[in-house]
Amino acid sequence: MISSSISRIFLTLAIIALQTVVLNHIHIFGYATPMICVYLIITLPLNTPRPTVLTWGFLVGLTQDIFANTPGVMAATLTLVAMMHSGLLMVLGGRDKDDKDEGVIPSIKTLGTMPFLRYAGGAVLIETIVFYLLMIFNFAAPLDTVINIAGSSVLSFLIIWFIESIRSNYVKR
Repeated sequence: MISSSISRIFLTLAIIALQTVVLNHIHIFGYATPMICVYLIITLPLNTPRPTVLTWGFLVGLTQDIFANTPGVMAATLTLVAMMHSGLLMVLGGRDKDDKDEGVIPSIKTLGTMPFLRYAGGAVLIETIVFYLLMIFNFAAPLDTVINIAGSSVLSFLIIWFIESIRSNYVKR
């Protein structure tokens, strides 16, 4: 229990540091910016109480907002993703409410490759759509918005897939 909490804290610090120091400065063709903090929400254990998931999403988003100078946008975005966490897992990840393995952490090992990738892809897509719509907050250039959402979603998804592939090969569950 304590070991998993400590490893979760280190993972959180590493991902937030990676996001703020490196990934926030990547803008492929001026559009695609990866946003991987959603990974911290989608890999919370299944038995995590809903208020804890919401608080975790808000705090991770607020931390990202502080370092990225996006006032409240990422906090709102990750809180929404945290609110949809269990629903996304049931619809896209193939988990039921009645699953006996409630302490399980969603990963490629526990869900399988395709269910996890659907789940992660859905969460990433929701995150990028909400983030860019809140950030831009106008529809003067809808094509640019769609390109931002598509590029950032694909790039974020690929990075999360890479992180999860490494993590699921080296972490014992």
